[in-house]
Amino acid sequence: MAPDLFPRLLSGVHAVAARESTLLTTPTGHHRGPAGLYPLLHRLAPLLDGRTAESSVLARVPEPRRPVAGHGLDHLERCGALRRETTARPEGIPDQLLAVADLAGDAPYARCAALLAATATVSAPADWLRPLDVSLRQLSVRPEVSTASGILVRIGDVEVSLAPDDGRLVEPIGEVERAVVAAALAAEAVARFLGRPARPLPGAGALPGLDRRRPRTSADAPLLDPWPTPEQLRALLLDPASLLPAGESECERPAAIRPVEAGEGPRAPDWLRALLWCVHVPLRWESGDLAHSGGWAHRGLASARGFYPVELYLATDTGAWYVEPGDLRLIPVSRPAPGELGSRFTLVLTVRETKVSHRYHRYATRLCLQEAGLALAALGDAARAAGIAYDDVAELGERGRSGPWGELFDLGPDERPVGRVTLEPPARAFDPSTLVRHLALVRHRRSGHRVFNAMGADRVGRLGSLPAEVAATVDDGLRAFLVVHRPCLDAAAVRWEPGCYRITGQGPVPVRAGMECTERLQRGQDAMGWLAPDYLSASATLIVATPVDEATAGLRRLHEITAAAARIAHRALLGAAAAGAAGRIHNGLRADVLAAATGDEQLAPLFQLLVGCPGPDGTITVDVAEAAFTGTELTTLTGETRCG
Repeated sequence: MAPDLFPRLLSGVHAVAARESTLLTTPTGHHRGPAGLYPLLHRLAPLLDGRTAESSVLARVPEPRRPVAGHGLDHLERCGALRRETTARPEGIPDQLLAVADLAGDAPYARCAALLAATATVSAPADWLRPLDVSLRQLSVRPEVSTASGILVRIGDVEVSLAPDDGRLVEPIGEVERAVVAAALAAEAVARFLGRPARPLPGAGALPGLDRRRPRTSADAPLLDPWPTPEQLRALLLDPASLLPAGESECERPAAIRPVEAGEGPRAPDWLRALLWCVHVPLRWESGDLAHSGGWAHRGLASARGFYPVELYLATDTGAWYVEPGDLRLIPVSRPAPGELGSRFTLVLTVRETKVSHRYHRYATRLCLQEAGLALAALGDAARAAGIAYDDVAELGERGRSGPWGELFDLGPDERPVGRVTLEPPARAFDPSTLVRHLALVRHRRSGHRVFNAMGADRVGRLGSLPAEVAATVDDGLRAFLVVHRPCLDAAAVRWEPGCYRITGQGPVPVRAGMECTERLQRGQDAMGWLAPDYLSASATLIVATPVDEATAGLRRLHEITAAAARIAHRALLGAAAAGAAGRIHNGLRADVLAAATGDEQLAPLFQLLVGCPGPDGTITVDVAEAAFTGTELTTLTGETRCG
């Protein structure tokens, strides 16, 4: 009698229920299976854990359906979605590390067990040791450290090193840059030990979001003209695919950070640094199959693939400074160079269109306005959490040196002001611990189109305070819809059944009950192919929309209403994170799909936010956990140890 096997659904398997088939994305590629495969996957997924024998799995299926279920498991194995192990999965192996080991091929259990028992040898200059130690411990590896002129991380017979004369040891001149590179080094060492092919390490100056080497403006990237007519704005909102380039753009990506040769200005006060830390600083490093260019540094602010078109400037009554991301250095930009900071603080937000238009062409206008609105919302929510008085305004200025802001900040030809936040310094000594919980929620934002694990999704979703936050924020010019895909509980233990609800200030208004709305969203998005969101793998979807005529009245009006919608989206992100769920902004929702789901044909979508529980996908995530709020003390904002 053949020994029993233990089927295990691999991490990062993404399934979408198409009209007449099941679309599967697995580590081996994209596959199309029969339509009945999707419901079978959801029914059997909890049993495909590597600990339940296959005979026990099939015993849960009615006898007439067992041959079909067996053929379904065979199909999943052929597609690379499932592995039949000869031994049961051991206890104590973190899902995230197992997901990385699965990408390496055979014997993932042995690889993970060896890593968890291993000790890393770390040799590095003294100012690198702490971030390397923190990063490795977050990946369940205990390091033994010693000082050296270069950097070397050794786990078993795997080595990842930077030579003493490597420019990367010079480029990261601040705590945050060192922490980001250390996280990349730690993730790369762990991934190689688990068997993933070696990837090039990033230079600190070439990190996405921290790149200083390229020109400030890409010479070939299109400078976007204003959108003078309602017809052009309609295309931007109702049919975004018509504005995307047909193929990969040949334009060079411009520098992520404005190259400024002037020296540093005064240090920002602790309360301002704490505020900006939640928005303008990389908070984690991601490396894996879903990360671009071998890895990605993520700020607290959502962005178009990490391009970050939003820049920040500080204006006071004594001068003006560029706020450099990362360590939040203040670089003088006004002439003559200012000295003291002064007492009146205004943060001015600008967008550099070529940061996004080099890839997304005219759709960059939509992405710039979305990120500008999210930045205003993020700054406002962080100030509110810290008890700092603020006043924010969404405004749209001219590009370049036109107007007072352009002249004061010496803006480039592709850069335009999009908003300002006036801040009042706190009346008493600032305590950075007031932002600890808020920053933990900000860290919970996720990226990647396969952010939710359909097969491992909870049977009951978690909405937390999301419905209440939306109800308190929505105004008369916006419409907010919550499409519930599976039964969910909110922070008040109210159960939300599947269906579509319009969220108003007076409470939820049922629009359509059952799964019909979810199915209409899914069918309408199938045209996006493999980038279509899998609504059934999420718990719920929040859609913020506005009447078409209101949004297409002009670019300035679109900017104002997008900023108002962004406040709702950001509050919803934080509300979901507080419940242990994750929210991800997903673009590409067409107006006709929205109409099919909600029944209102006069709405243009502004934000689509999917809420669910992410599953491991082969991406190693390392928090950048140390923040320098004062010149002499490092305050740890997150003390948890995580695997991925």
